[in-house]
Amino acid sequence: MQRIASSLVTRMFVAVAAFSALIFVVVGALEVWRERVQLTEAARRASDSALSLSASPIALALWNYDTMALELQARNLTRDGAIVRVEVLSEDGSPVVDLKREGQGLPAATQVRELELSAPARTREGVQRIGRLRVSESFDAIDAQIMRRTLARLPLELLKVLAIALGILLLLHRLVTLRLSALVEQLRSIKLDDPSARVQIAGGVQGDSDEIIELATAVNKFQHDRALEMARRREAEQRLLEGLHERSVILSSLRDGVLALDQYLQIRFANAAAARLLGCRNLEGQALNGLAQVSVEAPDVDLAEWLSSRQIPEQRQYMQRLRLQPREAPAFDALLQANTLLGAPEVAWILVISDISEEVRGLAAERARERAEASNRAKSEFLSRMSHELRTPLNAIVGFAQSLERDPLLREDPQRLERIQLITRAGWHLAGMIGDVLELSRIESGQVKLTPGPVDLPALISDAIAFVSADAQREHVTLALHAPADLSQTLGYAQADPMRLEQVLVNLLSNAVKYNRPGGRVDVNVLAGAPGTVEIRVRDTGLGLSTQQLANLYQSFNRLGREDSGKAGTGIGLVVTRTLVELMQGQISVSSAPGVGTEFCVTLPLSSDTPLQPLPLPELLPAYGPKKVLYIEDDPVNATVMQALLSKRPGITLQICTTVRDGLAALRQATPDLLLLDMQLPDGSGLDVLQALRHEHLAPGLPVLMVSADVMDDSVGAALSAGARSYITKPLDFEQVLSEVDGLLRETSAAA
Repeated sequence: MQRIASSLVTRMFVAVAAFSALIFVVVGALEVWRERVQLTEAARRASDSALSLSASPIALALWNYDTMALELQARNLTRDGAIVRVEVLSEDGSPVVDLKREGQGLPAATQVRELELSAPARTREGVQRIGRLRVSESFDAIDAQIMRRTLARLPLELLKVLAIALGILLLLHRLVTLRLSALVEQLRSIKLDDPSARVQIAGGVQGDSDEIIELATAVNKFQHDRALEMARRREAEQRLLEGLHERSVILSSLRDGVLALDQYLQIRFANAAAARLLGCRNLEGQALNGLAQVSVEAPDVDLAEWLSSRQIPEQRQYMQRLRLQPREAPAFDALLQANTLLGAPEVAWILVISDISEEVRGLAAERARERAEASNRAKSEFLSRMSHELRTPLNAIVGFAQSLERDPLLREDPQRLERIQLITRAGWHLAGMIGDVLELSRIESGQVKLTPGPVDLPALISDAIAFVSADAQREHVTLALHAPADLSQTLGYAQADPMRLEQVLVNLLSNAVKYNRPGGRVDVNVLAGAPGTVEIRVRDTGLGLSTQQLANLYQSFNRLGREDSGKAGTGIGLVVTRTLVELMQGQISVSSAPGVGTEFCVTLPLSSDTPLQPLPLPELLPAYGPKKVLYIEDDPVNATVMQALLSKRPGITLQICTTVRDGLAALRQATPDLLLLDMQLPDGSGLDVLQALRHEHLAPGLPVLMVSADVMDDSVGAALSAGARSYITKPLDFEQVLSEVDGLLRETSAAA
């Protein structure tokens, strides 16, 4: 402490003394300079006064060429003052008098001035110059005088400076040095981690706050903040230790394996997942070499060799999917993530091993599903094209057969009429087979859309029975419905899609009639099932099914040995039936005995709602007058069928166009009352025509009836969304087509 204090005092004394000396020198120099300036100015004024008084006598003496008078005037000028030399020069510049101050030589530093001397009397030419007066001035005497005075005052001034410096030094020692020494002593003994520790410093001369007090205050604040910071650091270190423990627990609970490796690929840390994946318990301290093989390219390489061969930029991540074969565990598909670290002397690599076997299997399953969906789409597209290709000629067969059935001449010949009706039935049967195949394709591709709702079972079953009653009469089979009259009140309504449920019942009833015996029966019973369900049982007295046949009942295109029975069928009706029932959240079961008969039971959930009551049908509009119908169809046979069909309406004029371009040209030329439109045309599709009608505002309000062999749901939906009023599929049912045409033409007549 004494050493520090003495050093500080010495430095302060030297600094104060040097500063005082500097002040003394600067102030003294300024005073000497000021005094010299004053004395010099006084001497110069005296010289000017002497010259002004002596100029005229000197000029008069020079005019009279009185050398004695000139010397007397010159000696008077050089006797004292600043003038040390006087020269009187004639008009031609030759010296007349040259007199220096007696008793001294000419000083080195002099100032020379010259005055013009003029004649005392004026001439006609004006003032006549007769010579010059040159004087030399020197201020050495003044400088010597100032030097003598300075040397005389110097000791006293130095004593003043030393006294002032000593006083300042003592004051600084009292006010600064002693207090700073006390501050240092207290700082040496203060507790750094104690926020309440303080240093105490006495005040200044009057006890007021000064810089030392502010310094002590700042030191106290720094000590307080530092102690708090140390406490916060201790808390942070504790939290860090706890966080490291938590991270260690988290890393140990991760599903992915984590390995921390040094630059020599020695394992410094491994979590539990890494030990499990690699089949080793104690991985820390082991070398990565030999623990596992990776399968990237043949042959397999060691995991350590694979990692060391990766050219990974600093602080970057490298990822690769590969097959990992641990030495002590089963092989699996892995995702390896390697990270390089900087600034960590003990850890150079972080290797994360993820088991992605489930993901790989899921991707494989997804690819398989996509291939299956692509296959289904291809199959559906193929079936759609085949359906179109089959329905187009079938439309001609069925259409012409229906036209012949309405020929009065053929109606008089029962045998020929029966043969034509046989052609019609065979055509519709073939259309039904095509429809069943397409329906199965829709079900397999998941494109069946249901609209479930409450269904009145007795009414719907009665419609289904009416649908197959003609076949039952032909086969001499009796159809009977057994259901309570108050079924809807006592049991309620079934929850199902009415159209799909009717399709299910028609299929079951059709099979029950088809494979029955002459004089047999088909009974339909509606009963209460398990709580919340209703059962529809269809029982026949037909041939029955064996155990082997029941096992293969729901196989597609398997007719169970009925191929030689002479009964038409495809073997997919029951497959479609079971799928539709299950899609409606129902179940279907079967029981049968050979030679006795078969019973199918359809179980459906009950609905909590009631079906909407149908609105009363509006009265038919009066018959329409002459109408013009435009039919865009490229197939001449289909055009001929439509001509034969509309020949039953003599008031209709039919115009046929074979391309989209011709059809649009006809529409631009004249607006028909009805447009019949095929989907597939040589230069476009029916959708192109519908879009042109909408975009070009052709024939606003023109009803469009689609007539196509394309029965796919997407095509039907697209046409209806594009503005078509209805969609009829080929082969054409004459009654259906005439009903649609009559209805649309009546609407146009009413609108007109």
